[in-house]
Amino acid sequence: MLAREHRLTSSGDIRTVIRSGKRSSNKFVTLHYLPADTHQFAIVTSRAVGNAVVRNKLRRRTKAILRALLDTTPEVKGVFRYRPEANHLSFDELTASVTELLQRTKK
Repeated sequence: MLAREHRLTSSGDIRTVIRSGKRSSNKFVTLHYLPADTHQFAIVTSRAVGNAVVRNKLRRRTKAILRALLDTTPEVKGVFRYRPEANHLSFDELTASVTELLQRTKK
């Protein structure tokens, strides 16, 4: 689980990041992000991604990946929005996908 200070929980903050932030995408996920003083992330999975088991598995795996990458990525407020194609990703594929998007935020 991500530490509380690294979670983006307010719906207003999430909406601001999605509407005002930059966007980076690949086949499985879109990352909306804004530069910030500290890392804060939210994970959004719609019902189109799969049932509750699949959606929660994606969230748990993403949180584990983010926890491991916090020291190596730029500080941003980010919202990960998963697409339905993401429901069959292995942990390694998901790690590569999330890492790729976080590396793009450096530009």
